[in-house]
Amino acid sequence: MTPRKRALALSTFLAIASLGAGPVSAQLVLEREADGVRLWRSATASERMPLASTQRPHAAVEAEDGQIVAGTNDATGELFFLHRTDGAIHELPVPSSRTGNLRTGPVLVTADERLDGVLWLEGSNQQDFAIRAATWNGTSWERSELVSPSRGRPQLALSATVLSDGSWLAVWAGFDGHDDEIYWTRRIDGDWSRPERIHRGNRVPDILPSVVAHGDRASVAWSFYDGNDYRIRTAVFDGSAWQLAGALEGRGAVDAGWQQLGDRVFVTYHSVELEGWSLVEVDEFGTIVYTTAAGGEVADRPLVVAPGAGRPRLVFPTTGRERR
Repeated sequence: MTPRKRALALSTFLAIASLGAGPVSAQLVLEREADGVRLWRSATASERMPLASTQRPHAAVEAEDGQIVAGTNDATGELFFLHRTDGAIHELPVPSSRTGNLRTGPVLVTADERLDGVLWLEGSNQQDFAIRAATWNGTSWERSELVSPSRGRPQLALSATVLSDGSWLAVWAGFDGHDDEIYWTRRIDGDWSRPERIHRGNRVPDILPSVVAHGDRASVAWSFYDGNDYRIRTAVFDGSAWQLAGALEGRGAVDAGWQQLGDRVFVTYHSVELEGWSLVEVDEFGTIVYTTAAGGEVADRPLVVAPGAGRPRLVFPTTGRERR
């Protein structure tokens, strides 16, 4: 599958979910199985959740004294939310006021291991998706909020995080009539800012963004085309604006995803050049602290293992193989 086709795909084999804003101590890797999903907390610890054949998982978080999986029911075009706690699985309600015949790509946002809300794509098809959101009050969803209206052009690859002040930060790839660009908006006290580009407009595709909070700051990583290859570019949010923080190594690089352990933040991504995964640790200013790679084609996104202040390692939970 080409990077462009990956950008247009609405289902993913793996999804990374970190636990809300600020320092966290765990992570989840969501692995799709034939009749369900397996949620990996570490290379040896996982929880399994059965799914109907029409339920396509997209995101998972550790919250509400258990795990929550969100996705799309392909039979109805509606979102679904499953909460696993104390060995039992409960279905949560869906946001009301549906306006399109398809809801997909849900992104769960959490704060202090508590479900805070959800963002999703809604419309007739990927050409006219609007971006919508709803907050969770503990038992149901509040009214649906419009994050970015339909533009008659694709808006895809949604990602979101929560800053330490409780505001939400959302990023996605949007087609501007020539190519895909990375857009962002922030929700403060229930109001969303006007969507803007993270970077200046250019003439090459920018796709598949992923964002993570560093307290009141944030980092985003995405794939951009340099004229010959896709590479990973990063930018840092300082609380009011974005600053580009440079490109990471590796040709044919896609599928950037953040993982957070304690106060340390890591981005992993797949590189065609290595036919494997790379790991880069960055600080809140976007400075690279450490980098390593795991060569060899592996389909599953690895977990990051970083005990204390030690050197981080990549572990592939489905195989137990470790790469330093």
